[in-house]
Amino acid sequence: MTPKPSEALIEKLNNDPEERIWIWAAQNKHDVCSYYWLMSQLKEYQGRVLILYLNNLPFLNEKGNIFYPNWLHEIPAKEFLKAKKLAREITLSEFEVDPDEWLKTCNDPKGVRLLEGGKKLTQEEYDFYDVELKKFITADWQKASKIIHQYLSKAKHTTGDMYLLWRLKTMIAMELFDVQGNVGKMKDFEVKLKS
Repeated sequence: MTPKPSEALIEKLNNDPEERIWIWAAQNKHDVCSYYWLMSQLKEYQGRVLILYLNNLPFLNEKGNIFYPNWLHEIPAKEFLKAKKLAREITLSEFEVDPDEWLKTCNDPKGVRLLEGGKKLTQEEYDFYDVELKKFITADWQKASKIIHQYLSKAKHTTGDMYLLWRLKTMIAMELFDVQGNVGKMKDFEVKLKS
């Protein structure tokens, strides 16, 4: 049986007392949630875990302009070596407080996580995206995939397309919209406002 990534990581730390972990995190809800989850797994390795948190760190893009990345993939490869120099050891106080953030997040009954800024997460109800998603449904038939991709390209708060598909199907089940086709994959059905 193959160990889970966290188990393999912990095994490596246990087998090599010189081993250190580098956590790279950009300013987005996915990276911050992952950071809190990792911290809950690594409590006993204080002094061996470093963080490179890209919050408010400027980088140069391919044209030489300064920008602030929201995702690691936005950083040109040559900038990673410079960024690595900015890593710092996670402090004792962070090791005391941050693992509890993961527990607090998991115990909140709301299902949508948003990043307010820094490392501050907020939680919203499962239907958080519904109001904005509804705005992309018109009186004309449109593939569900088109509605979802329009939302993802224009909305301030985004999530995965499968989550939006689930929300769209939920609203269809509530008979909020007309639908035609097989309500399965997002390219298999069309949606419009109620006639």
